[in-house]
Amino acid sequence: MEKDKLWFFFQFLHEVEENISPEAEKQVMIEKAINLRLMCDYVVSCSYGDVVLIICMLHDYVKTLDEVKRDDIQYQAYYRGKFLEMADRLAEQIGYDYEAALERCKKKRQRESDSDVGEEAMALAVKRGSGKRKETV
Repeated sequence: MEKDKLWFFFQFLHEVEENISPEAEKQVMIEKAINLRLMCDYVVSCSYGDVVLIICMLHDYVKTLDEVKRDDIQYQAYYRGKFLEMADRLAEQIGYDYEAALERCKKKRQRESDSDVGEEAMALAVKRGSGKRKETV
């Protein structure tokens, strides 16, 4: 079950990345980043696609930790909220809807698994048919 969840996370990240337009490779500037040790400010940049992947990974990380750290008071009281707040703030700033992307991915996976049911039924029918032939021979 754990492998299935991790596999879904990776599939989701791959699908999100595929759906990002080439324009998303343009740089997103993060201004007013301050290095407190050197007491200087600077601008950090990364692509829109990178920010989308960071948002998705933060949400997926929280989902994974929710299962592992279910009884951890410090995680539940502080870190969980921090991670989600960070993801939501980034998503709002770039206009990304994580929940909508997740729903699209789930629907796509459901359609793919629904189409596999026919294939499995066909394989069972062939298997049963070949078993009857052996009995009659």
